[in-house]
Amino acid sequence: MLFQFILNGLTNGSLYALMAVGVTMVYKSLGMLNFAHGDIMMIGTFIALTIIKLKVPLFASLIVAVLATAIIGFLLERLILRRVEFSSFINLLIATVGVSYILRNGAMVVFGTNPQRFPSLFSQFPVNVAGFKVSPQSIGIILVSLTLIVALHLFFTRVKVGKCMELASSDAQSAAMMGINVSHMRFLTFGISAGLACIAGALIAPLTYARPDMSAAIGLKAFAAAILGGIGNLWGALLGGIILGVVEALGAGYISSAYRDAFSFLVLFFVLFVKPTGLLNRKIENKL
Repeated sequence: MLFQFILNGLTNGSLYALMAVGVTMVYKSLGMLNFAHGDIMMIGTFIALTIIKLKVPLFASLIVAVLATAIIGFLLERLILRRVEFSSFINLLIATVGVSYILRNGAMVVFGTNPQRFPSLFSQFPVNVAGFKVSPQSIGIILVSLTLIVALHLFFTRVKVGKCMELASSDAQSAAMMGINVSHMRFLTFGISAGLACIAGALIAPLTYARPDMSAAIGLKAFAAAILGGIGNLWGALLGGIILGVVEALGAGYISSAYRDAFSFLVLFFVLFVKPTGLLNRKIENKL
């Protein structure tokens, strides 16, 4: 029983982590929270589902949907956020909240409000491993999420474009002095973040169905995971997501599923009370 709870927690936690990575990328680049991130995930999920219904093979549909969702991220940065001035936090906050409402209500009009079944990327029939029943879908979700996060780490540390994006995110002024086009790096950040959200949606939808309000809970958990691990820290997003997922699963399994969401946020509040910067971020003191 404990093994099953932990496996469920790792499955959900890896999904929270994958979403949190997109949140933390945008925050690190712009110093803002993209409140439309969850709704971009939802739109990407419906794009994939629409293509699948056209009898296009599943993985080909996902590739097209990821590219289409990345384009939505590009357009969000170029046509909206860049025009409301990146220097104003309030303007950016209001803009992303507005985009969130537009995407969610637009999805209700176009796709309807009824939950729609999304085909799973992995087998849903459990297999016996050392006496335990293991779902290939859970293992697949965990492996895909971890692979993508490790690939992002390698991209930011080994690939020239990734290094430029990392420098532009960490110190935009120094990056500009070195000849890096900071605006272009921000543009790429939004595209990659949106593409990751689409992949997360394709992993989540087989568990919860595709519906316009699917972004509400997962979006909040993504923000919580990013803040818990240390906002702006890639590995912090992973750690925060895993902790939230496991705490939720254990709390729901041993206490009550009615308080599932409360358990994860109680952990978040406790950690922030003890360490306000998050688990993997260090406090920076300004010296005069």
